[in-house]
Amino acid sequence: MEFRFGFTSLWIQICALLFFADWSGAQLSYSVLEEAKDKGMPSRSVHGKVLLEVTDVNDNIPEIIITSLMSPVKEDAQLDPVISVYVKENSPVGATLYTISAVDPDTDDNAKVSYTLLGIVSKSTQTSSVVNINSVTGDIVSLQSFNFEEVKTFQIKVKATDDGVPPLSSNVTVNVLILDENDNSPDILPPYSEHGSVNSENIPYSAEAGYFVAKIRAVDADSGYNALLSYHISEPKGTNLFRIGTSTGEIRTKRRMSDNDLKTHPLVVLVCDNGEPSLTATVSIDVVVVENTGDLQTQFRHVPLKEDSFSALNLYLLIAIASVSVIFLLSLISLIAVKCHRTDNSFSRYSAPMITTHPDGSWSYSKSTQQYDVCFSSDTLKSDVVVFPPQFPPVDGELISINGGDTLSRTQTLPNHEKVC
Repeated sequence: MEFRFGFTSLWIQICALLFFADWSGAQLSYSVLEEAKDKGMPSRSVHGKVLLEVTDVNDNIPEIIITSLMSPVKEDAQLDPVISVYVKENSPVGATLYTISAVDPDTDDNAKVSYTLLGIVSKSTQTSSVVNINSVTGDIVSLQSFNFEEVKTFQIKVKATDDGVPPLSSNVTVNVLILDENDNSPDILPPYSEHGSVNSENIPYSAEAGYFVAKIRAVDADSGYNALLSYHISEPKGTNLFRIGTSTGEIRTKRRMSDNDLKTHPLVVLVCDNGEPSLTATVSIDVVVVENTGDLQTQFRHVPLKEDSFSALNLYLLIAIASVSVIFLLSLISLIAVKCHRTDNSFSRYSAPMITTHPDGSWSYSKSTQQYDVCFSSDTLKSDVVVFPPQFPPVDGELISINGGDTLSRTQTLPNHEKVC
């Protein structure tokens, strides 16, 4: 360490950084020897000693350390370390899940570390109801027993803070993973789900080996190996007539029926999971052998039937459907009526013409929309026909000359509104 001193007054200048402790952790101190000398003849001097002690300042943040086999994961130097902790479900309340520990290279109050929970990341839990942390020891304890089927994982954040001025802190993230325990028995699915009931299945007497009798289905709320199920016929022991698929639950016949076989075969099927210890469920089935294949039917005893209640919502829905149907039918009938009316008018428009002969020698030509009166002159060699539509006054009458050679010639003449004969 290098120091500089004043010549006219006593001052000491430090020329390098001072550290509170050396590499071994021992506190550093410095002894400075000084001499004061005058310029007289002979020169006189005096010696002194200055002891420099380095005091600690809070310049180190607490460093999280690991107290178990779990190691923190730090993807980036600026990110908080992440620790994964595995906890069995149904663990007792108050059990220590993990202990957070941190060290601070400073001394005294600057090295005292306290622990607090910053929060929890979970969709279904709250921090205050799940875990708590001891502010002095850093022990994370559970406040409830965990259920794997409800909460599989959650994440908590812990802050370690020293007592320096200003206080420094560091954070750590703890991932709590719940381990599944075999705490759920298998559940038998319908139609064999009622506990204590006896179900009946009929098979024909002529059934061949491998004939399908029934299929037992079950589920387990656990996960992994704890949810793997196997099926066994527990009663009667060693039956040589029926077998069941260990993994499928299908009950089939081993051989054909014989006259010595019973007509009714009570079976008890045992469903086991793969947990430790293994949990089971049972279902009873009576297999009845019938002679007539027309009598084959499946009967379930003691199976409750749920009556459907006719709610107000169903009534409103029925009224809405009926109203829409009536409106649709009325619209359809109206459309058909309009179409028929237009068709009748079109047919009447093109109805056949009618010719009427009068006693005076004239004749009338009429249609549904037009009528023509025709008069002949006394001249037999040439006749003039004047045609007047009755509804509209003619601007020019049509004069049709009929010649003896059965030829027709047409001229526009006679702008008259009277009948001419």
